[in-house]
Amino acid sequence: MYSNDFKNFVNDGVTNNYFIGTGNPNAQILIIGKESAIYPADFEAIKLYNSNASDWKNHIEKNTCEVLEYPVDKNNKLYKNWGKNTWSKYQKLNDFIFDKQTKSYYVDFLKTVFTTEINDSPNKSTTGADKSELNTRKRLFKKSNFIQQFPVIVLACSDYFQNNDNIREIDNVFNVKYDGNEKGRFIFNKGNWFFTHHNKNNSKLVIHTRQLSADVKNEMLEKMGRIIKQHLLMTKKQ
Repeated sequence: MYSNDFKNFVNDGVTNNYFIGTGNPNAQILIIGKESAIYPADFEAIKLYNSNASDWKNHIEKNTCEVLEYPVDKNNKLYKNWGKNTWSKYQKLNDFIFDKQTKSYYVDFLKTVFTTEINDSPNKSTTGADKSELNTRKRLFKKSNFIQQFPVIVLACSDYFQNNDNIREIDNVFNVKYDGNEKGRFIFNKGNWFFTHHNKNNSKLVIHTRQLSADVKNEMLEKMGRIIKQHLLMTKKQ
């Protein structure tokens, strides 16, 4: 059920106490967010977060998996801000990629996506999050065969990655190059944008965008979903 690359990533995570992620490790799409939105004082949630690697190790040993599909009922913390929170935006993007009718208050994108965070320091607020270990996490992702093998990677973490005239973090970590302004820049308004990058043989697509939450437009998610779908179809034919 699990690849050796994923097993190695999990074993290293257990040893070095880092967050693995959630979803389907055998998926073709990886979404990398900012950090898990957890209040530091929410000790139960922090405990669950910190056990993520060991939980995955147990799944590997028992040949089981996380729950990848569930309704978001009124007792679920996602319910209150559904339609605005990150999980609902991931679901909407997934529906566009796979031409699915969106089902209200329902999560099943985890069946076709794996998600993780670039910042391994949970906080409900990006402003208050400890970002001192971002570079450590980037080095981890760069050397990880599991992270690098995804044909589609969505960096939904805004300025946590920098790609500009002087700093080329996305190029360096994922071995890709920006497609250029004519082909790779998509601006919908000040708060809705994404940029595309490919590796030399076009087998990997990396999309850099903002955190997918709040006022993210469906128009942007639909365009992004169409590009991802086309890439997956192309790589499947190769």
